[in-house]
Amino acid sequence: MKRLLCCVILLSGCGQSFNGPGTSVPVRALRPEDRVLLGDFSRVNALAASFDRLFVAYPTALGIYRPIERRWDVPRSPAEPRLLSLVFAAVIDGIDHSVWLALPDGWLHYRPDNDQWDRGVIPARVQSIATDDVDPARGIWFLTASGWFLQPRFGGAANPAAPPRTLRPATTVEDAMRDLPQLRALAPTLTTGPRLGAGRITAAAPSADNNGWYLGTTNRGLLFFSRLGAQAEAFQLGLPSEVVGAVAASGEVVWVATDATTESGAQLTRLSSDLSHSETLNGLITTGLPFNATRRLLITDKALWAGTDQGLVRQPLNGGSLTRFDGATGLADQRVTALTLRNGRVVAGTLRGLSEEGSTGRIDRIATKYFGAAYDLVARGDTVFAATANGLGVQTSGGDDLVIPDAFRGVAGGSGPVYGVGFVADTLVAMNADRLIWRDPRTGSWTPGPMLSGETGRLTTLLADESGVWVAGTRGAALVRPNLGPLRFLTVPGDLPDQVTSIARTRNHLWIGTPRGLVRYLLEVR
Repeated sequence: MKRLLCCVILLSGCGQSFNGPGTSVPVRALRPEDRVLLGDFSRVNALAASFDRLFVAYPTALGIYRPIERRWDVPRSPAEPRLLSLVFAAVIDGIDHSVWLALPDGWLHYRPDNDQWDRGVIPARVQSIATDDVDPARGIWFLTASGWFLQPRFGGAANPAAPPRTLRPATTVEDAMRDLPQLRALAPTLTTGPRLGAGRITAAAPSADNNGWYLGTTNRGLLFFSRLGAQAEAFQLGLPSEVVGAVAASGEVVWVATDATTESGAQLTRLSSDLSHSETLNGLITTGLPFNATRRLLITDKALWAGTDQGLVRQPLNGGSLTRFDGATGLADQRVTALTLRNGRVVAGTLRGLSEEGSTGRIDRIATKYFGAAYDLVARGDTVFAATANGLGVQTSGGDDLVIPDAFRGVAGGSGPVYGVGFVADTLVAMNADRLIWRDPRTGSWTPGPMLSGETGRLTTLLADESGVWVAGTRGAALVRPNLGPLRFLTVPGDLPDQVTSIARTRNHLWIGTPRGLVRYLLEVR
């Protein structure tokens, strides 16, 4: 697992009191579930099925689906995750029901019972992999350009050997099509993705009950094709794309927005906190969702709201129709950059002002004299606090402008752009490109915190809750809390695959979005 860097910084000058719970920080990643990276799980390289597990080799992780319980385990990765992108076939070990994955120059072996990975080399280019049903204890067989090699199950090098007649090679797509002839004709339809993107079947494995075949695809992930039907059921794990634009959490549910790429359109995915279930909203089959990028998500009691490059989008949580608001329906600008909830109504910040959800179903402009950008928003009572290019703006209900408090202008760092704003209990905190600035809830005075950008890079993202403030920038993320010395840093590329685009938190996990995947860290209270 990746190294976790722990640093100590003292927040001098922060005199405000804070009586919150213990600080929740990521634990050192000792177990697979402590740190999980969810990348693009739309492509499957290989499949292998036992009676109680289906192993799905994605280019970035090994998925483990439990058909009897109809849920996913936490995805696993070897010490060198890049090797999974080379996997092209898989078989089940007849002794312990572990999985062997074929590589062009060797193999990966994963034992789920003790979560152990092994790696080996075959001295010739591998073409296929097989097991012996009669004598599985001898090992795993590999067909190469130089003939057959036998790899012992525990240790030892692979050696040339004459293959027995009882070998069972890894199942292929052709095996599935011979068993179910209708699959050949239906394959192009089954692999048609959002926006009518064409795909193909890459792998196949029969179900243990022989009721059908699991199919791996290039664009729809894992499918199951029943003997009795003409449609395929999708079994999604994780995300359909690795380019995460925004993350939001409510209870034990996490919503993730992935941006459009050359391979797929923008999508919204709902994850369970334990990663056992996921569901993606793709929009219409012909056009997909009506936007390309998302920068903010907000979850209310009844709907998911998305701030996108094409307006404000509302998706009812009960599965109703999606609604998009733009300039024609009162939005200040279609490029939405921030969202918050004030007295039960959604407030949207855009690149050219603020708008609020009205009682008639429209979106009404507020702070009508302000035409600048709002990078972040937070509300308390009737007041909205906005991160703007000129500092921290304040708008009370009915006010026609954003007002920057004189006390904030006078503090170090208060006269330039502010990119984030939030509350830690009763303490208001603002974030500029380099540091946090705290407001004492008793006196109203502002105090600048220490420079953070030296470790994190230019700060761009903030998540504040009762346990502290997570800030993130171009080189990593940091946990900051008033009057608490130790901070935890997560660095790029050691702990995070790329710069941070969004942060969210469930009770036991921290979720960090990046352009190269979503990272889930286990939290512990200290």
